Amino acid sequence: MAATPPEIRTRPAARLAAALTIAATLAGCGGNPPGDGPAGGPGSASGQAVEVDGSSTVFRISREAMQAFKAAEPKVEVFVNKTGTGGGFGKYLKGEVDIVDASRLAKPEEEARAKEQGLDWLRFLVGYDGITVVVNPKNTFVKELSVGQLKKLWAADSKVKTWKELDPSWPDSAITLYSPDKDSGTFEFFTEAVNGKAKDQRPDVQASSDDNSLVKGVAGDDDGIGYFGYAYFKANSKALRAVPIKKDDGAPAVMPDPATILSKSYAPLSRPLFIYVKKSALGRSGVASFVKYYVEHAGDLSAKAGYVAPTAEDSEANGKVLASVGGPAPASTH
Repeated sequence: MAATPPEIRTRPAARLAAALTIAATLAGCGGNPPGDGPAGGPGSASGQAVEVDGSSTVFRISREAMQAFKAAEPKVEVFVNKTGTGGGFGKYLKGEVDIVDASRLAKPEEEARAKEQGLDWLRFLVGYDGITVVVNPKNTFVKELSVGQLKKLWAADSKVKTWKELDPSWPDSAITLYSPDKDSGTFEFFTEAVNGKAKDQRPDVQASSDDNSLVKGVAGDDDGIGYFGYAYFKANSKALRAVPIKKDDGAPAVMPDPATILSKSYAPLSRPLFIYVKKSALGRSGVASFVKYYVEHAGDLSAKAGYVAPTAEDSEANGKVLASVGGPAPASTH
């Protein structure tokens, strides 16, 4: 049976419980679990499925981790989905995933629900991102935008319909807005940073959980404007134009790039990226091996995915968390 290509090795949530049960049963009788890797004994790393879900932003890093880890540990199956940060935490709280990709911190209510259910987790910082505001390359008049202008455009009560209403010197043509959907951590971070309240955004927006759909939307729309993670812009820079952002009217306009994202001078849209790991899942050696590999190589993985690597201090902090559960401290990537 041919191996499933890494870029599409995802598993719908509905299959999770059954698949894990089958994998455990087959491991006990010497058979093979679903997928391309043979099962191993309960105490080995082989044949143990690792379920990852959440942020479409962090998905790019986790996909790199999955592909690289597959070469190092071919008998461990890793499945990576992207239902949004909120969707990932929702599945975690239902016991459906081992690792949540998160482009924001867990909310207090998510923390409380996890604690109530005894679902302890460990948090690792795996990179940095700058939410990038993009327009179509044919749009040559929007040279920069202030956070005030972004709020005027994206706020829930916004009445702005044309570019001219945003700036009198711009054309009187209708604007089309593209954004991540309500389950996205990017959506929550952007709306809180720009509009002052998470999930507070005008309703007449072309929303999607798929960042590639947003890329295609703006790339094919002369009057489109949207936002998503920096790596998606970087991978499509010939089809999109990033807009420099001014944090206030008196501040300079700043373009997102690795230096401005890491220094946070690209404000207020720079942010850290995380994975949340179910502590009890680390008792399965397949999960433990994958998490150790992921954290130890987070710098290279995040850079390859198009983001900014964790700092030396971040790597040290991640190492202390790993050490607390018996894992080796990762080497600094700086």
